[in-house]
Amino acid sequence: MPVITIREEGKTETGFEATLRFAGEEYFVTITEPFTTKEEKELEWYFEEWLEFPFSDTTIAERAAGSIKKYGENLFNQVFTDRSAYSEYQQLRRGHNPLQIEIVGKTPEFQALHWEALWEPGFPRPLAVDCVMVRKSIKRGAKQADVPQSPVINLLVVTARPNEEQDVGYRTISRPLIEAIENSRLAVNVELLRPGTYEALARHLEEKGAGFYHIIHFDAHGALMKYQEIQNEATAKPYAYQVRWGRYDLQRYDGVKAFLFLEGETKGNADPVEATELADLLTHKGIPVCLLNACQSGKQVKNPTPSPSPPAERGAPTAGDAENDYRETSLGSQLMAAGMQMVAAMGYTVTVDAAKLMMQQVYTHLFDNKEISEAIRLGRLELFHDKKRKAYFNQEIDLEDWLLPVVYSNQAVKFNLREFTFNSKKAHTVAVPRSVLR
Repeated sequence: MPVITIREEGKTETGFEATLRFAGEEYFVTITEPFTTKEEKELEWYFEEWLEFPFSDTTIAERAAGSIKKYGENLFNQVFTDRSAYSEYQQLRRGHNPLQIEIVGKTPEFQALHWEALWEPGFPRPLAVDCVMVRKSIKRGAKQADVPQSPVINLLVVTARPNEEQDVGYRTISRPLIEAIENSRLAVNVELLRPGTYEALARHLEEKGAGFYHIIHFDAHGALMKYQEIQNEATAKPYAYQVRWGRYDLQRYDGVKAFLFLEGETKGNADPVEATELADLLTHKGIPVCLLNACQSGKQVKNPTPSPSPPAERGAPTAGDAENDYRETSLGSQLMAAGMQMVAAMGYTVTVDAAKLMMQQVYTHLFDNKEISEAIRLGRLELFHDKKRKAYFNQEIDLEDWLLPVVYSNQAVKFNLREFTFNSKKAHTVAVPRSVLR
């Protein structure tokens, strides 16, 4: 698969210096932020807040949805500003499908750009639905996962529903997954972690040992939160942030941090697991792939201090309100640094409909012997084709959430599968928890 690499080389006062590399050639480009602060806030509001009041501010929502293409075309024109580079790109794209586009960043600021929005002017859809799009880091992380040979794909699904009957249905994501496994021709051993607590996960991974699982899938809630927000949630809902099995108490911090919410030790409680804690838990476990359909699990914010605010018509901040305070907030990026070969996460809040549609497509294609990066692309393509989503108050809206999946990868995924031996094939039974289907 031909690869186009966009690599950050350094920061400037207005953006970034970068190199564009493909077809044996290298071009120097300058990248600046395609959006104003107002436009960025509107896009964030569109994905994060409009779902809650879908019958209002529809004009702003339509403008935000349309701005994605505008953003992508602006970014594309900056990357391919050299006529020779654009000519070479056209020949490459006509001759190969799909291509792979790699975004190699040194800093969180560079990764905060919406690279998945890249859109060639004059084309009816963005590059990310036709090309494999992956994020990479120049920094070296932990030792990369390396699993031993196995005749089956071992998959662990961690489903956490802290609010129980008031939460998303427990089988909403796992049921289509199990059905995809049953319909596939690939031997898959799937295990569902119960209960979905941090302690249960830690003990289960310790019991299985390093190198057993090929994929870990977190079907849970996620968010970027300030320290005060965690405290407020602990008061309103009994979040277990003071008594945390296997971890120290959360210490006060500035800005926001990424959290994945697992189930607490008692009914109705949620346990916020901070990104570095989850990365530490998974480091050296030898798991090549992590899938996250958790909200904001791939979100890299430019300024992590302010929380999402309504757009200009409802008092949006101006450009002067932003601070240049960058840090790593993406859970997906931090898990990749922990040694995983590939992590798929979500850039903003993701609806239940989108998560279900995306993951069903990913597993269907993966178990049909597609490369996992290609399976994720096809999942994104399905989101692009089918935009109907259920919002609050039982409203149905169109949402451009094909932009949300963010894929991190620093090396090709290797499951190291082998053929069954006669004895192992005779003994093997694909583990499908039947309770999931009921």
